Formats: sequence, structure tokens, C-alpha cells
Amino acid sequence: MDILESSMSTELSRPGTPSRRRPLKNRNYIMFPRELRDAIPDLPTYTGRVLELESIDGGIIDNPLFGQSVNVKLVVTETGKLKGKFEVRLGLQAEAARALAETLLQLAKRLEE
Repeated sequence: MDILESSMSTELSRPGTPSRRRPLKNRNYIMFPRELRDAIPDLPTYTGRVLELESIDGGIIDNPLFGQSVNVKLVVTETGKLKGKFEVRLGLQAEAARALAETLLQLAKRLEE
């Protein structure tokens, strides 16, 4: 089991319980830009869109909506017919950021072995 799997819940919702809007503070999230909404064709044989990772940057933010978190910015570029550069953002609580870092380190080590 990966570090991320063991330290973060995979439960998305409780069966039989209606979903209600939870506050965004103290949660982990990924934000995709609106421009990518129509980039993936709605065809049954289409598996998705491949984007190339161009750069990674980050910092600590204290946002009234999201609270304090580690903010990771992934800049991705189109590899197909569409042209463009997009920012994908991750907002991670400290524990999730550590778990992601540890998982990536372990995977890189396994790759090099």
C-alpha cells in the first residue's frame, strides 16, 4: 500500500447519506482550469488528454476560502492539436504534502533500482 493510500481516506461519501456542501478549509483539492473543460472529447473510445508537465512551483498560502495550505502549481502544455499552457493547482494540508513527497521519493527510488 502506498503512503498516500495509508495516510489519506479514500472514502468519498457515505452510502445512504445525502451529500452536503462542506467548507473548503482544511481539505486537499486539485483545481483544473476552465479552459480544459472542453479539451477532452466525449467519445466512448477516448481515454483522455495527455498534457506535458513543463514546470512545478509552489508556496504556502493563507486563503480565506481554503485556509492555510501548501499550494503546488503544475504548468502543463498541450501535446495534441490544441495549443495552450495551463495551470493545475493542488492545495494540500501539511500531512498530505508530506505523504505525497514521501510517495514520490519512494517511487523514484524504486524506478532507479
